[in-house]
Amino acid sequence: MRRVFALIVVLVAVAGLVHFARRRARQSGRMLRAEHFAASSTGEIPEDAQSECTLAAVGYRVLRVHDRPVAVWYPTLAQPQNHEYRQGFSSMLAVNAAPAAVCGKKVPLVVFSHGDYGCGLQSVAFTEELARHNYVVAAPDHADAAICHTEVEPGKHPPARQPSVFKPETWDEKTFVDRRDDVEALITELLASPEFAPVIDAEKIGAAGHSLGGYTVVGLAGGWPSWRDSRIRAVLALSPYVMPFQVKQTLGGIRVPLMYQGGTLDVGITPFLEGEKGAFAAANPPVYLLVLRQAAHLAWTNCGEYQTTASCAAGQTNMRLIDEYGIAFFDQYLKHIAQPVLQKKDARLAEYRFRVAPQ
Repeated sequence: MRRVFALIVVLVAVAGLVHFARRRARQSGRMLRAEHFAASSTGEIPEDAQSECTLAAVGYRVLRVHDRPVAVWYPTLAQPQNHEYRQGFSSMLAVNAAPAAVCGKKVPLVVFSHGDYGCGLQSVAFTEELARHNYVVAAPDHADAAICHTEVEPGKHPPARQPSVFKPETWDEKTFVDRRDDVEALITELLASPEFAPVIDAEKIGAAGHSLGGYTVVGLAGGWPSWRDSRIRAVLALSPYVMPFQVKQTLGGIRVPLMYQGGTLDVGITPFLEGEKGAFAAANPPVYLLVLRQAAHLAWTNCGEYQTTASCAAGQTNMRLIDEYGIAFFDQYLKHIAQPVLQKKDARLAEYRFRVAPQ
């Protein structure tokens, strides 16, 4: 049965990501206008702007870290303009603007790891929206990026051979270790950056990932003991490939807050999150599991027919739920702001369970 489930995951991923690049343009609602406030020499929003500081605009730039393109979104005081990620796929962003602290305070950092053959721009509906809630969000293109690219790199191809998802028992701490290295190098680079270090709170770092990216961030949380990065304080795993950790029985070693998200049509992954022997049951609290209705494996990637984030959120109930619960999770465990939404099931969800204290 595992072989069937895993095969479905691969087929759905290859078919669906082709439709990825149609998203995200104008954001509705108010934003801080750069002319309203004068930034200090540290790029902080002045104290007298605190009543509106949560409305900061979002900056965007592409960095290179260890020869990997990295998409970065962050709070800024600069004036946003329409920016095309790709043709027909745009957003209101302040490209290459200076990052800014918010309310005179540093903000959390969340690193996002994409799915197999995806890229750092595959889930802008989440990553950019998270930045709009006052986070620095950084998403590298791993070596396996193929169906999409943050930056087109002619002549560069993903590895020809990959470990089999049909045989999770053959995976170990060396499997996709390059992804671990990408995330660790990125965190180190941003914390040493003259521009980003003054803006990022080094004690408030999280990681999120989809599919193979979920495998990556669960590994970094302690799914693989040698991967554990103590700088990461909370992990959001979106339809994550966790079977290798289940086979090796290592999920009990994770000691940071963890949220799993799955879908009723995500037949290759979600069944392994549920049940008495599922990843949720094996995790230490605090741990959350939500299951979206009518959601297949690519529900967490960019909305195919929608060209803007606003229209995607308006037309896609599941995208609103992904954002609402994912952002609330990081707000609670990185910003330490209590989130009532995490304490109850939304009727739009197929399933929602959580444990916040040992049983």
